[in-house]
Amino acid sequence: MDFIFKFLIICFLSLTTFSQAQNSVNWAKGNVLKYTKSLKKSKGLNNVLVSNGDTIVETNRKGAFKIPIKAGQVIFPILPSGYKYTNPEKWWFNVPDSLEGESYIDITFGLQRVKKKKKFKFLAIGDIQVGTNEELTQATKSILQELLNRNDYDFSIYLGDLVNDSPELFVPLKQLIDHVPQQSWVVYGNHDRDFTGDKTKQPQKFREHFGSETYAYFYNKVLFISLNSITPEGKFGYSGRYQNSQLRFLSQLLKTIDYEYPIVINQHIPLMWMKNKQDVLNILDSFKNVLFLTGHSHTVFQNNIETPSGNTIHELTAGAVSGNWWTGQKDWQGIPVSLMSCGTPKGYFEIEFDKTEYKINYKGVDLPSNKQFSVWLGDMDAEPLASLSKNNEFYINVFAGSNSTQVSITLPNGEIISLKKDFVVDPHVNYIRRSQIEGDSPDKNSKKAPYLRRKSHHIWKGVLPDNIAAGYHKIEILIQDPHLSTIKQSFWIQK
Repeated sequence: MDFIFKFLIICFLSLTTFSQAQNSVNWAKGNVLKYTKSLKKSKGLNNVLVSNGDTIVETNRKGAFKIPIKAGQVIFPILPSGYKYTNPEKWWFNVPDSLEGESYIDITFGLQRVKKKKKFKFLAIGDIQVGTNEELTQATKSILQELLNRNDYDFSIYLGDLVNDSPELFVPLKQLIDHVPQQSWVVYGNHDRDFTGDKTKQPQKFREHFGSETYAYFYNKVLFISLNSITPEGKFGYSGRYQNSQLRFLSQLLKTIDYEYPIVINQHIPLMWMKNKQDVLNILDSFKNVLFLTGHSHTVFQNNIETPSGNTIHELTAGAVSGNWWTGQKDWQGIPVSLMSCGTPKGYFEIEFDKTEYKINYKGVDLPSNKQFSVWLGDMDAEPLASLSKNNEFYINVFAGSNSTQVSITLPNGEIISLKKDFVVDPHVNYIRRSQIEGDSPDKNSKKAPYLRRKSHHIWKGVLPDNIAAGYHKIEILIQDPHLSTIKQSFWIQK
């Protein structure tokens, strides 16, 4: 009898605890409304996905939703194709840190109809990473000024590390970004964390200014997903690891589309460097059109990653608009050269979608759009304006080049020479390194560049015939790649 009595007591306490846990659930409920062009309310929108960065629910026929919430989460609607937010600068709701007992939070989100396009272009912008007011000014006078004067794209994606452990710069930086007319989406980076509290609150200031670290939106018939690739370790450390909430969000979301649907996933740390990348590859296994856009490395490179079923994921690591962390000799406007360690000038990518197909194009900040490569004559220890080396070798750095890129040149006599891909330090970067060692550059008002021994993933080496005559020769270059528009240009070499 004692045993039965004790068993009944345990069951009663368990049921009581379960009931209390159920009763303490906090909820957000509300509506997703369609607004007219004049921002007058219209009826609710049904079948709109709403999320807290973990769970995904769907609005009913009246546009109403209900979703469980936890302190610190961010609630947002997943933008359907053919719509925009009525407030593009604040499309989310931050759940308060203090939630006591059972409670409901009422939220209303507003969307507006927009015209769909057959083709669209967006910008993939890596690491602005400003850590001081001087670097913020340099960003303002370079990348942000360039974007302010462009109207030939539809939206931009900042791929993390907006600041360099300086969250106090979020306020002025967001003001600058919001002044650009096109919609801007922001990814969470390891240097966007706030270290003043415990590690669970590191993203809090980012959320206040830019919304959730995990979100998604449909544009035309492409699904864009932003993931948090940062898992904090200790007070200041981190690892490239997806948290379980990320995996649940991604898995639930992908159940709403078919396997042919184009997907663009944006995160800060490259997929190949993620410790639990296999979890994501398993979720994406059946999807046939997946592009990953990443930053973090301050270099440009591409990967083709195979899923278990044999589908291929294309990853583009987009470099940085801060280049090599705002270092190097300053120009006449006070902007550092900041050549990336892969030999790519500071810049970003333009990506144009036509249905399921897309093309990429590298855009150097304050450089013409056709500046897609650099040429180095002479050997590795030559000067930038050197003539052709004694062994007739030369190097071409194709900024957006990959293992799929084919590079050839045509000589004045019509002879065609194919160039061989080489994994070496970019000669221009090597020249900067020598100049710094010898104390010739940069000047006292500029910062020395780091990481100048890294080999580049997009260098091609060529050798001209021994019988080439002395003087100047016009050379035609042809660059072909499945993801690039064909590049055909001419340049001069001097023997």
